[in-house]
Amino acid sequence: MLLFIYTLISLVLIWLISNIKIKFSFKIIVIFAFILRVSVTLLFLSSKSDDINTFLRDGQYLLDRNPRYDASYFPFIGYLGVAAIYLKNFIHPYVFLKIIFSIFDSAVLFPLYYLAKKNLQSVLIYALNPISIIVINIHGQMESIPLFFFLLSLLLFMKNKVLSSILTLSFAIYTKPWPILFVIPLIKKSKKKLLFVILAFFPLILTLIHSLLFPTPVLDILYKVKNHRGIFGAWGLSKIALYLTDYQLSPFAEQLMRRIFLSAFVIFSIFRKDKNLLKNIFMIMLFLFVFTPTFGIQWFTWLVPFIIIIRPKLWRMFLALGSVYMAFGFAWDVYQNFPDIISLRNSVITELGFFVWIFIIILFFQNVFFKTTES
Repeated sequence: MLLFIYTLISLVLIWLISNIKIKFSFKIIVIFAFILRVSVTLLFLSSKSDDINTFLRDGQYLLDRNPRYDASYFPFIGYLGVAAIYLKNFIHPYVFLKIIFSIFDSAVLFPLYYLAKKNLQSVLIYALNPISIIVINIHGQMESIPLFFFLLSLLLFMKNKVLSSILTLSFAIYTKPWPILFVIPLIKKSKKKLLFVILAFFPLILTLIHSLLFPTPVLDILYKVKNHRGIFGAWGLSKIALYLTDYQLSPFAEQLMRRIFLSAFVIFSIFRKDKNLLKNIFMIMLFLFVFTPTFGIQWFTWLVPFIIIIRPKLWRMFLALGSVYMAFGFAWDVYQNFPDIISLRNSVITELGFFVWIFIIILFFQNVFFKTTES
């Protein structure tokens, strides 16, 4: 039950911090954030997941010069897997990868600090937030790496350093393609729209170099990246569709739901207008969470910095519900050998996920029609 106790303590601290003026320096908060993440990693040392094992598998393929390519992303994460395997006599591969992810999650505080107009309260809340820590330090996902580069690209864009922003965003997409979903708001606001063709620079160039060094064709890599999907039926509308059809939904219907969503997502991204770039991206993210037929629970980490900066109504409730959902969602990684806890987790995760989805729907439509409060 330690995971749930940790989550509860973090949420209480966030509630207290959100009502007081922070007197700690930015440097102290960054150091604290890193120490906290490493401490959680060591506290849940036995925690493991299919995702982190996949990163190590991809690294082993590279070491063996195996032409097989099973990764869902560009080759970046495979190199970290190589480093983890190479150093395994000195540090456990899980710990190594989670420390790397922790470095980037702590580094997220730098762009967040400036995007939040140097609001130390926002910085400390992110440092404490259990959603990111559970996903990164307990489950072992790499979301902090693309998230750092994505936020940095937004900061550069808002400082009118468009070329630097696009190159940074290009590298973010290379680490994980997810940031490409939120490119449209940048294109709409930029006067240098043609520069956005440079977004393909790092994904294409570094993938080509990878194929020259390793026996994996470029097209095989691009095919895997193109066809990567979240899990269908794990969230929201697709879960309801599966339930109503007694889990006999046809592949054609699944594909149709994906295509309708993608079309609607692009249309919403084009026509949604917010003066504030961060608010615009936040609304597009909420649209995705409300209507997507495919889902990955780790996607919640992308909402966290925007929730903390923008502070929409019910933002504390989002952090609370999201954190509890993450704790139950990834309890399997920690308590695989504790059948009572796993039984509890399995009995509530579906209902809890549905409740969180309904809450996000409320949050979305509340912010479609009403202005958010300023951070």
